[in-house]
Parts: sequence; structure tokens; C-alpha cells
Amino acid sequence: MEKVLLTVLDAFAWIFRLLGADYEQVRAIVAIKLVMDNRRQLVTFQRKAKESGNTFWQTVFVYIIFGVFIGFLLSAIPSFRFAMTVFFSYLMVMIVMTLITDFSSILLDTSDNTIILPRPVDGRTLFVARATHIMLYLGQLALGLSIVPCVVVFVMHGWVVLLVFCAAIVLAILTAVFVTNAFYLLVMQFSSEEKLKNIINYFQILMAVAVMGSYQILPRMMGRLTGDFFDFTLSAWSFLIPPLWMAGALEMVKLHLFDGLHVGLTACALVVPFAGMYAVNTFLTPIFNRKLSALSGGVGESKTKKVVVQSATLPSRRWFTASPVEQGAFDVISKLLSRDRKIKLKIYPAYGYVLILGFIFIFRSKDSLGSTLAHLSESNYHLVLIYLMFMVQQVACHEIPYSDDFKASWIYFSAPLQAPGEILSGTLKAIFVRLFVPGYAVISVIILYVWGWRAWSDLLFGLFNNMIMVLLLVTISKRYLPFSMAPSLRTQSGNLARGLLTGLMIGLLGLIHYGVTYMPVLLWAAIPAQLVVLYFAYRDYKQTSWEQLTL
Repeated sequence: MEKVLLTVLDAFAWIFRLLGADYEQVRAIVAIKLVMDNRRQLVTFQRKAKESGNTFWQTVFVYIIFGVFIGFLLSAIPSFRFAMTVFFSYLMVMIVMTLITDFSSILLDTSDNTIILPRPVDGRTLFVARATHIMLYLGQLALGLSIVPCVVVFVMHGWVVLLVFCAAIVLAILTAVFVTNAFYLLVMQFSSEEKLKNIINYFQILMAVAVMGSYQILPRMMGRLTGDFFDFTLSAWSFLIPPLWMAGALEMVKLHLFDGLHVGLTACALVVPFAGMYAVNTFLTPIFNRKLSALSGGVGESKTKKVVVQSATLPSRRWFTASPVEQGAFDVISKLLSRDRKIKLKIYPAYGYVLILGFIFIFRSKDSLGSTLAHLSESNYHLVLIYLMFMVQQVACHEIPYSDDFKASWIYFSAPLQAPGEILSGTLKAIFVRLFVPGYAVISVIILYVWGWRAWSDLLFGLFNNMIMVLLLVTISKRYLPFSMAPSLRTQSGNLARGLLTGLMIGLLGLIHYGVTYMPVLLWAAIPAQLVVLYFAYRDYKQTSWEQLTL
């Protein structure tokens, strides 16, 4: 595919020469970057066991699947204006999020300046090559998202609207690039490199949740919306929403509406993207490059920072751990869970999944949203929220053993440890305290607000059940030391039987809880039994020997 793209690029060589760039150098740089795109590990496929030479095309395929979904939406939405607004909103959000997540390593990469600029390549040629690479990259992703909607638009509205639709896609991409550059510059103006990386990390987490949420919630919402929802009137606020510019331009062409609002929206669609790219090229790019150089080389004003000496230990560890080994494991895992970006990217989306799945379970009936909310306190849906929180612990227990720096695990075997059980128990306590307890506290506040104090006993019973479930999960699963396994071994350690057993365990405990809600006396009587099970399960896990580990 790289050869096809470069051949297409050759047809526009005159444009590059017109811009004052050396086309042969631009072509060579872009060719290398296209090859590297297929080797770069993307957020979407970060859990692949083996490196793939086609990760980019796997992403394009996923985007085509999303495009099929959007194509169905376009055909189902009765309002042309609303349908176009939905499509361009989705397209621009996906482009911006892709630039901020998967493409951030390219946008913030300063190695080009170090490797290429010392050679006989001028800055203009390098900038044109970078811009061309970005546009080719985004163009391919946009093609994946748009190919099915283009077919739908052609079938429903004809080839004239299709041509304008394709032009609007290009304008939407240009607008997204401008917005992303402005975002990066704004963040870099007021933050350090570390804060910028943290912001990008949270955007990656948000994108993972948003993709899953849009896939699960939007189809269900469509069935609840009435025809009145799709009809909205254009007004002055429409100029603040870029997707409405594209929708207004298409509506003007299709329905021959040449009033002031439609002409104004069309003018915005035509002028703002090109004006934005001119601003990027003329003003933002030099500032952006200076900021990148400052970030990478430490150039800039040095600020005196007040150093605050903090204790190397976490106070809460003394409340939850007994031995020094267990305390050490608790400290290390707690700090990594709050600081390591890769770990957060793997685990934190589970919080979003809990909210999304809870929303789906609660609002799955055919009743209206208002009716469902009005009768929510009379239902037992709070039990679903209680047990969905187990997902956070399950994901964390699955991810903690794997690390790119797994070779550092030699320290476990060089330390004078008679048994590794205390490391495992300290790790499990850190997961419970740092990940589960904060989320469960938020869920508890929501449940008490909606269902009242009658749900207090359910929260306590559910808390102990969640503790039992995570102990049973780690007991029946293979036991690994934290961060001691290579990511490539992830698929080899999977076991369908354990997954089914875990699901059965959750379902059984949930059914027991649902049953005892009708007899509150049994619920309170069962709590001592839960504590006994917890004690023996925890003691067994803490006594894990070296022979029980999977190495």
C-alpha cells in the first residue's frame, strides 16, 4: 500500500516544489514514516502478543467496522441535517482522539530534528514531509470511517451530494488537525513534559471508554429517540459547532437553501480549515517546534522548585499489612498503580466500563428514561452496580503480572524470602485498597442517594462478597509474581475454563445475594460466614510457596 500512496504523491510533486520543498527528500522521508507506521504499536492493539507488521491496517479495518455502524445510523436517522451532524461529529472526534492517542508519539517526536536537520535537508522540507505524513495517515483512517457512509450517501442522495460529502470530509480532517495543534500548543504553554504525557494518557483512557460506550449505548439510545429529537433549528450557536458547518453546507447543496445561516455555515466550512492550516504553518508550527525543543533539551527559563521531603512509605500500609515484606509489596504496587502510565491505560478504563454496563443493565427496559429513573429506587438494580465493581479487580489481577521490564523480577529470587506468599498478598491488598475501595465508595454514595439507607446492608454484604470473589479468582488462577512475566506470554496463560468458572462464581454469589434480600435476617446472619471464608481463603493465598508459582 505504501507504493500506491507514494505513486499518488508523485502526481502532486509540483505542489511540493511550489511550496519550496525538495520533493525527492520529502518522498524519501514520507516513505520511511509510512513503513514505521506499520511497525508502531498502537493503543488499539497494545495487547497483541507478537509484533505485527500490519498494525496500522488492523486499525483501518477496525475503523471500517465503525464506518459500517455509522452507515447504518445515516440510513436510520430521518433528519438529513442531524444525520450529517452525527457523522461529522464522530469523524472529527475520532480523528482528534487518534492524533492525541496513537499519533502523539509522532507529533511530539523530536528525533527528526536530531537525525535529519544536520543533513542537507532544510526545515521547510522537513515540515512539509511531516505534514504530508500526517495527512496521509489521517486520510487512510478517514477513508476507513467514511467508505461505507459514502456508499449510503450515494444511494440515498445521489452523486452530487456525494461529491460535496467527500469534500466536506477533507475539510473536517483539516479542521481536526488545526484543533489538535492548538490543543497541544495550549497544553505545552502551561504545563511541563510530564504533565503533557499524563494528559495524553488520560485521553487514551477516555478514548478506550468512549469507543466501548459508543458501541454499546448509541444503538440502544436510537431506539428510544422520537422524531422530534432529530429536528432542531439552526441559530447563531450553530456557528460554534464545526460538524454543523459541514452539515449546513451539505443541506444547502441538497435542498437548495441559500439563506444567511446556510451560506454562513458553508463559508465557515470553507474558510476556517484553510485559515487554520495557514495559522498552523505560519504561526503555530514555529512555536510548536520551539516548545518541543525546550521539552526535549531542557531549554527555557529555569524555575526554582521547592523540594518537599516526603516519607518513602504510605501511611495506610500499616493499617492493611502485617509483615515488612507485605508492606514493601503494598508500597511498590500502590505507587506503580498511581504513576505508571501503561498500567493505568490497561486498568483504568475498567471504571468506565462499569458505568457503561451499569447504564445498560438499568435502562434496558422499553420504558422511557424518565419512567425508569422515577421507579429506580423501587428496584434491585443497585446489586448490579455492586458486583460490576469486581471487574476492576479482575482486570488489575490479570494485568499486574505482565511488564515490559519483566527481567527486573530477578530481585524476587535474589532476596532472602522463604516463600513468595506475602508478596502476592501485599499486591492483592494494594489492588483492593488503591483501585477497588475508591470506586466502591463512589458507587456506594450513588446507591445510598438513589436507594436510601435500605441498601446499606447490601453494600456491606456486597463488599465482603467482592473480597471473597477476588480471593477465589487468584486462588484458582495461575499465580505470578507482580511484573515478572513478558507481555508476549499473555495469550499462553489464558484459560477458558477459568474464565467460565469465574463467571459462574460471580453469578452464584450474586444470586445468593439477590435471594437473601427478601430475608434481611439471613443477610446479616451470612456476614459472619463470609468473614470465616475470607479468613481461610486469605490465609491459604498468603501461604503460597515457590512451588505453587508459575515461573
